[in-house]
Amino acid sequence: MKNEKLIRSIGSVADKYVREAAPQNKVSNAGQTLSPKRKLLRYSLVAACMAVFVFATTAFAASYIQNSITSFYLRYLSPQEMAVANSIAAQHGADIYFDALKSGDLYNQYFAVNKLVEYYNDEEIRERAIRAITPLLSDAPYDRELSDLDIGALSDAASFALSVLTKTFDDPRIIHMADGTIVFTLFNDYSDYGTYNQIWIIQDDELRELISFNEPKMYITGLIPSPDKNLFAISLCSNKSNFIMIWDIANGMVSPELVDSARFMVAQDRSIAIWQRIDNENYSGVRNIEWTYNDSIEFHASLWFRVEGADPDIHINNTHIRYNFKKGYMEYFIQSSD
Repeated sequence: MKNEKLIRSIGSVADKYVREAAPQNKVSNAGQTLSPKRKLLRYSLVAACMAVFVFATTAFAASYIQNSITSFYLRYLSPQEMAVANSIAAQHGADIYFDALKSGDLYNQYFAVNKLVEYYNDEEIRERAIRAITPLLSDAPYDRELSDLDIGALSDAASFALSVLTKTFDDPRIIHMADGTIVFTLFNDYSDYGTYNQIWIIQDDELRELISFNEPKMYITGLIPSPDKNLFAISLCSNKSNFIMIWDIANGMVSPELVDSARFMVAQDRSIAIWQRIDNENYSGVRNIEWTYNDSIEFHASLWFRVEGADPDIHINNTHIRYNFKKGYMEYFIQSSD
């Protein structure tokens, strides 16, 4: 504890590094009794080392995004990686993103364009971001099938960001709810699997995060508003599974995850004793998600069941599932494969 206080007194050092550094000092001091002069010399050396460390941390912050961003496109951008980027921005401000816009590197620019949208509530940064992002607009088409990030993807991200930052909200991917709430995602289609798994809303002209999903809900594949715009469905996936949830922002209500709910209902009706995987993957597919009424949704699913002692696993295809949000009622029927 004393070592942690010492390290913190030297400079602004992240707790992670404090915890790593302090035990090392404690071990090295075990069984030693130092004179005041030697203690002063030792702390002076520690202070010098920590000054170098703080300088290195600052340099790391400046280069982190540039060195890491090439792994974001067509890969999983994890909440942990995003948290590191957010921490660096919290320490060094939005300038790291404005510097990235000037870098000429598509990956840096793509990341910075998306992250600057999160400064919507800061009027000065918002206006500065509009001026900085506008030159990135391009007439080049966006081809998400390309194996690398192209100029069209950057222009697409810039166009979306400006739709939010200029408060026009005219991009078709932005949902306008009946109560005036604006709903959208960032890093749209950054991966072959979908969009970053975080949802943002704007209410009373204030941006806030609605939710960030954890694994295995790794990508958002669609936001689907109900006909009356009071509810919206979220479809998500990993590289193995699919998921569906329904959100009622006005009343603060959320449905259970519907694909697993259907799996357990079918398993119960057919007396199938299934395993729940520790990673919560369901290995089930979903298609044709459609609102049939303002509070009812339908979709087709291919449901997977891992049964103890069974080989191979059980798959039930062509399952037609209906769910009424207000009643919390689900029903299904299995269509013939003919």
